[in-house]
Amino acid sequence: MLHIQNLRKTYPTTDGEIVALDNLSLVVNRGDFVAVVGRSGSGKTTLLNMIGGLDTPDSGSVMVDGIDMVRLPPKRAALLRRKTIGVIYQFYNLIPELTLRENITLPTELDGREIDEERLDHILSVVGLKGREGAYPDALSGGQQQRVAIARALFGQPSLLLADEPTGNLDAENSREIMRLLTMMNQTYGITVLMVTHSEEAAASAGRIITMADGRIIDDRRR
Repeated sequence: MLHIQNLRKTYPTTDGEIVALDNLSLVVNRGDFVAVVGRSGSGKTTLLNMIGGLDTPDSGSVMVDGIDMVRLPPKRAALLRRKTIGVIYQFYNLIPELTLRENITLPTELDGREIDEERLDHILSVVGLKGREGAYPDALSGGQQQRVAIARALFGQPSLLLADEPTGNLDAENSREIMRLLTMMNQTYGITVLMVTHSEEAAASAGRIITMADGRIIDDRRR
């Protein structure tokens, strides 16, 4: 599903440069649930951004389902993200002027694809938001907003889901519910999940835990 080779990313500073990713290589098999852990500044989010095509490396390749994200033109990369890669952010990234339903279906509508109402109803039931379709984000709790973000990703039928600190702003109960939904996406729908987290409890849901430090992988183990 994912094959990263010799990925390097640096950022210039007044004192020289910061190495965010130091010739990192990684293979993730289809159907894996991988948690990436490490201290702040270890390169976790930079790695996620490279995989999602949101940032460009200095060198190396990022093959997602056989396509190199690094060499795709921006428009094609955006199209691939909408069709192949689902992304869940710590801060939800919902559009406040759009209803819950509109937030979920927006990426599909941008692709010009027809909305499958039966599938939408099923997903709303799965994430526990059936009946709230017309609500706006500011009327929802943090846990509910994160469930909208998960529903949006799930509705797009991605092969790969990238989750950046999905429980970072949630209390313990909502965190457990979000992890239950991510595990369901992996086990029931076969979606490959790559999650960045500081939470040991969240990481324990994954079948494989990768530890990063200074832009490198220093530990990689299966549970």
